[in-house]
Order: sequence, then C-alpha cells, then structure tokens
Amino acid sequence: MVELVVTDIMSKANDHRAHVLLLSEKDGLRKIIVALGFLEAQAIAFALRGLKTDRPLTHDLFGFVTSAFGVELQYVLINNIADGTFCSQLCYRQGDIEQCIDSRTSDAIAIALRSGAPIYIEDALLSRMCIRDEQNGAFSIPITAADEATLRVAIENAVKVENYELAHKLKEEIESRHTAQSSACCDKMENDN
Repeated sequence: MVELVVTDIMSKANDHRAHVLLLSEKDGLRKIIVALGFLEAQAIAFALRGLKTDRPLTHDLFGFVTSAFGVELQYVLINNIADGTFCSQLCYRQGDIEQCIDSRTSDAIAIALRSGAPIYIEDALLSRMCIRDEQNGAFSIPITAADEATLRVAIENAVKVENYELAHKLKEEIESRHTAQSSACCDKMENDN
C-alpha cells in the first residue's frame, strides 16, 4: 500500500458544480484524480480548512457515532476502479476486531480527513491509474481512468485527426467494460438461483 495526501480540489472547467480531487503519493511523484460532486467537494474542503459548522455535517456525525462506540478509523484504502470510479474501504478497529467497510471514495476521504486517518492506495492500482502533469496545467490520464462518456468523445476526436489506432484502443476499453458488466450480471443471476 502507498500513502496518499490530498493535494488540491479543483472545479472542472466546463462545470463549476463538478469537482476533482488531486491525491499525491506521500513520498513520490505519482498522483490520481478522483471525481467529486459539489457536496462531497464541500465536505472535503471544510475538513481541509478545519472549518466547523453550528451543527455536525454527515461525515462529522458519522465520526462522532463511531467514536462514541469505541470504533476507531485506522485507515482508508482505495482498492479498485470500476467504470472510471475509484472504490474504497474504511478500515476500522474496535478492540481486537478489525473490519473494513465498502465506501464511496469521496466519503471515505472526507471521514479520514476529519479523523486524521491515513489514506492508502494499492500500489498496482496507483501505477495503473496515475497521472502525469503535462504542460500548461493539463493532465494526462490513462484510458482506464476515464468514464465512458469521456472515452466516446475521445474516440470522435481521434477519428477526426485520423488516429485510428487510438480510436480502436478506446473502443476496446469501452467494450471490455460492457463484457465485464455482463459477466458480473450473469454470475449474480447464477448465484441467486
């Protein structure tokens, strides 16, 4: 596991209601970008700035409840990506019992920042999904990190400039996601029977 630190929250250029969170490798150069909605971005920004509200917000309340029952957040682990969305776990300890709970990455980070718990990512996932800071503040991300709508726009742009090899790779990525979803659906149906 590799420890990450929150580096920045940015608005997407074309939609000020949507934000991205930049997480950087604590002792390295690799970074990942996590998409956030407005409310999640606000919750993380409050925690980063140490802002308090008159009444507890959802992530604050969650922390108060777990603390009241002697449950301590040990760390957050970003452990997977599915259709361009990072998946995470909140890993808790109560006495000798350790338990990890599935969570949206944005919620897990908001809770971790409030409790001071570290944020980790699987090294192989970071290597696969890390971004490079290109010139003029633009970022280059791997195609596995993009959502399907972004991939479809990229295919159109690749065809316009006659980069058919890239268009083919992008199409294969979309198709592999649909194949994986179909397989998961079929497996679930078989297990339910």
